[in-house]
Amino acid sequence: MPHTAPEPAPHGLRRLAFGGDYNPEQWPEEVWHEDVALMREAGVTMVSVGIFSWALLEPEPGGYDFGWLDRVLDLLHEAGIRVDLGTPTVAPPAWFYRAHPEALPVSREGVRYAFGSRGAICHSNPAYRSAAANITEQLARRYADHPALAMWHVHNEYGVPVSACYCDNCAAHFRRWLAGRHGGVDAVNEAWGTAFWGQRYRGLDEIDPPRATPTVANP
Repeated sequence: MPHTAPEPAPHGLRRLAFGGDYNPEQWPEEVWHEDVALMREAGVTMVSVGIFSWALLEPEPGGYDFGWLDRVLDLLHEAGIRVDLGTPTVAPPAWFYRAHPEALPVSREGVRYAFGSRGAICHSNPAYRSAAANITEQLARRYADHPALAMWHVHNEYGVPVSACYCDNCAAHFRRWLAGRHGGVDAVNEAWGTAFWGQRYRGLDEIDPPRATPTVANP
């Protein structure tokens, strides 16, 4: 068998890391030193940071506050604890949804979800994709060379139930996916058995994502 070079280890780690998610922005800063002291006592070597912190990192559009995260990473570095830095893209701020309510996902029943939980995102929405790329780039520019950084935690929990969206924007993406997978509407009709219950399509533009139907949907 051909020789395969081993995957590089996370920066600064030479053995299996031990730790977990750390969300110090959710409690008073005066607790942080005790947190880190207890981590050292427990033998923690790496923590994930910043996964749900978009609203704190960018409290207004284009206005950034990295000071608290600077202090967290510096404190962890001083204690010899590596950081798996999260992109906070799973929880956009309230101001983003105020400007782009269409970025909230739509259920199979056609109901648009409201702001107030993680993962309430239409991943096909262009405004969300642009804003997510922007905050990720800002983090990369600021922390790429930070000595605590071992690796990146990209997004979080893609499979949470609300991640599925059935809006018109997602329908357009779905049709493009169908064209790439099947090549055309005749192949889709053949693959899906659309003669069943008279569901044959004339064009891909007639196809919607598998939304709720009044009886059992064509499987």
